[in-house]
This record gives sequence, structure tokens and C-alpha cells, in this order.
Amino acid sequence: MTVGKITVVNLNPGLDWTWHVGAFTYGGMNRVQKTRTDASGKGINVCVALKNLGLSPVCLGFNFRENGAAITEKLDALGIAHRFITVDGAVRVNIKLYDESGTMTEINQPGAYVPPEAQEALLNEIMRDAGMGDAGMLVLSGSRPAGVPPDFYARVCAAWKGRVILDTEGEALRLALDLGEKAPYLIKPNLFELESTFNVKLPSREHIADFCRTLIEKGVICVCVSLGAEGAMLVTAGETHYAPALPVAVKALQGAGDAMVAGLVYGMAETPSGANARLLRCAMAAAAATITREGTQMCDRAGFKHFLDTFCP
Repeated sequence: MTVGKITVVNLNPGLDWTWHVGAFTYGGMNRVQKTRTDASGKGINVCVALKNLGLSPVCLGFNFRENGAAITEKLDALGIAHRFITVDGAVRVNIKLYDESGTMTEINQPGAYVPPEAQEALLNEIMRDAGMGDAGMLVLSGSRPAGVPPDFYARVCAAWKGRVILDTEGEALRLALDLGEKAPYLIKPNLFELESTFNVKLPSREHIADFCRTLIEKGVICVCVSLGAEGAMLVTAGETHYAPALPVAVKALQGAGDAMVAGLVYGMAETPSGANARLLRCAMAAAAATITREGTQMCDRAGFKHFLDTFCP
């Protein structure tokens, strides 16, 4: 596989606390039966998955002085190159609470404030890569910490010379799609994000495909929509591909969407000229190999290959 440079931007790092309880009692005592902590953030998760799949991403973004060592130590241990702008404040904590039914309740902190000068410093770091002759692929993934405006991702998209994969929602997504020919190559909302961002209701796969093509008319080439337990779709101007969820024993849900992004990037690196059905199969295999692991542990290559070869050939 011939792979160009893959740059991943993570604006909002986090620490995922995964707690398992029995029957959850609202307003009462709940005893935690099992816990684990994982350094995370959507871009961090994408980087880990890509590294596990045999690629060599570079992670750019913000980090925070309090608790930030957990982020760099994880990337260093995996041999993932990173260039962070470090600012005051603490890395946020995200609680993933599972009850005995397997239902996950999320309690996520916002990211600490990032001042304008730190934002400009990160933009300069990204622009340094964007100015290279072959900028390669760029992944923009996740929410924004306090102080970072909605147009941050759009500014990066406008400057990048290669393909951009964007996984975000709300105004940040809308502004990036308003760039016309500089819009991202691929976006990956889940169904809730798609409906809430554009204030639409999409009750069927046909409705989803039709609406995705209105976004493609804006300049984006591919839209991959994750549908949770219903699987996922990948839509282009001329094709619609659907994949049902794979029959797996789910151990954790967090990181599944980030694994899908990594699978899409892997598929694009594997077959640069297209093969959209293959991209979706790679995304589904990466997601399945992630949700079969405890906590926020991303897919490894063995699990990915198992699901790709067994269910998604």
C-alpha cells in the first residue's frame, strides 16, 4: 500500500472514565463494579486506530497542562508523532456509564478555554503542513474547546491542498460545507448529528441518501452516515452503499465512530482511486473491531482483518 502523509487534528482531548454499575437507580446509590480510564479525544482515537492498522498518522492539536501528560504518554507509547499547542487548564473528563442492560449514559465535560493566540499557533502548525507540495490527507475530528469559534475547521479546509475528512456537527459542519470547491472531500456524521445540524427528519435510507446528495451539491464528494445499530451508509453523487451492523458482542460503544473514520482513511489509502463500497466495508470492520473491546480501546489490526475478511469481503 502506497500511503501519503496523514495528519489528524484533535482540538479537544479527554480522559474517558468507563464505569459499570448494576441496575441504575436515578437519584439513589449506585455502586461502581468495574472501571477503566483511557486517554482519548476523537482525533486521538482516530490516530490510535490508524496506527494499529499499520499507518503512520501525525497528530496536531491542543493539549492542556493539567492531566495533559496522559495524552502525550499514550501517543508516545504507541509511537505516534504529535505536535501540540499546550495551554493552561485541564484535560476534560468524560464519564461513560454502563448499566446492566448495556445502555451507556454519557456525562461529558466541555473543553477548557483556549485563547486566540494558541488558536493562531495551531493554525500556523497546520498551515505549515498545508503548504507542502503533497499535503496528503487531513482528518478534522471532534468538538471544539471553549473559545474556539465554529469557523476554525472551515479555515483549515480552505487552506488544505489534499483531501479533508471532517467528522463534526452543528455550525462547524455547516460552515465547512459552505466552502464550495474547498469543502471537505468526505464527511461522517451520525444520523442524529445529520438531522440536528440541518433541522431535518430522515425516516428512511432513501430519505438519507436524497438529503446527502443535497450536501454533495455543495462540493463534498462522499457522505458516510453511521446509523448505530442499523449499520451505516456511504453516499456519493452516483452511488449509494448500505452496510448492516455486524453481529458482534458489544463491550463498549465509545470510539466506534472514530474507528469508522479510521477505516475510511485506511480504505482511501489502500485504494486512492475510489472503490466506495470497499471504503464502507473498511469502516464497518474497524467499528466492529472497536466495540468488541473494553472502554475506549480502538481496533487492532487482527480484529480489523477478522471482520473485514469474515463479514466484509
